[in-house]
Amino acid sequence: MKVILNKGFFVLVVFILMSCTKDSDAQETTLALNKEIAQKILEKTNEIRKAVGKSVLVQNDEMDALSTLHSENMVLYDFFDHVDHEGKTPAERADDLSYSWTSIAENIGQVPWFENVSGCGDTRSAEAISSCVVEGWENSPGHYTNMIGDYAELGVGIAFTKDSLAFFTQVFRNP
Repeated sequence: MKVILNKGFFVLVVFILMSCTKDSDAQETTLALNKEIAQKILEKTNEIRKAVGKSVLVQNDEMDALSTLHSENMVLYDFFDHVDHEGKTPAERADDLSYSWTSIAENIGQVPWFENVSGCGDTRSAEAISSCVVEGWENSPGHYTNMIGDYAELGVGIAFTKDSLAFFTQVFRNP
């Protein structure tokens, strides 16, 4: 059997492989940025807790996954609410994933990745965007109550729209 490859086919294969590499690099960059933002949100939340004499929250992989799922769903299904596109609450989403909990709470937020965000300025860094969303939660009575509540663990999830609007979810849990 003789295989004949033409130049056009070869160029197409190389283009596809290069496109996959670019997509992979972009995904890795986004994951690294989201991880850095999540870490800063955990640190800033713990600074607020320490200032009022509360114990620090421990990062939890299950709660990170639950938070990320909710942030991604808010982007994918175009909603902004604690009740998701399937009508489920944070507790129900945790149950669906078999994540145990004795108490659970959730904060959500939105901040654009932009140079001139009202009240925040330039949010185009992990430090700036995390400060903006945490300050917003701190200034909201319900969100603040969750932040200083009697919880042991925290998960943080971030997802960006194509227009660079970041959706944030914090899930607080006692196992």
